[in-house]
Amino acid sequence: MRITSLLTVTLLVAAFTGCSMFQPRPEPQLHAEVTPHGVEDGKLQPPPGNFTVEVQPEGGQPVAKEQPLVGHLTVQQALENTRADKKFKKFKLSLHRPLPDGRWHKMVVRYDRDQKHVDPEFDYTVQSGDRLIVVEDTTTILDEALDAITLPFGGPSLKKDSATPGVHYHSEG
Repeated sequence: MRITSLLTVTLLVAAFTGCSMFQPRPEPQLHAEVTPHGVEDGKLQPPPGNFTVEVQPEGGQPVAKEQPLVGHLTVQQALENTRADKKFKKFKLSLHRPLPDGRWHKMVVRYDRDQKHVDPEFDYTVQSGDRLIVVEDTTTILDEALDAITLPFGGPSLKKDSATPGVHYHSEG
């Protein structure tokens, strides 16, 4: 009796599952050949590109240096690697990204002078062709106090940001 009930249950299970539980499960098979260090057909992949760090002192000539873009690089890392964060006591940062139509998209980068670090919300990834512009900030404590006072009345006084001559910028909103 037990054998017949066990046989009946087994037949019912096999009938409802379509005998799929008895078939081997296929495992994924990899057919692609792995190439070490991005080498394909004996040729090395081209480097990912370059970016430029431009330092603009208040009373002197700006200096721009092209840097190789190696791996994942953020604005903070670019500042530290190029020592651009050591050029001035106070400075303003902006990251300029080329657009397909030849214009530039300007991204303001907030830098915390006390912590000596880029605000994480503005620590963008540097891409090939980007320009990181470091502008000396010669404002005084009095200028900052006046800006704070005028904030409720429309914000700090508008000062023309220095822009790279001959470069057209994409405006946001």
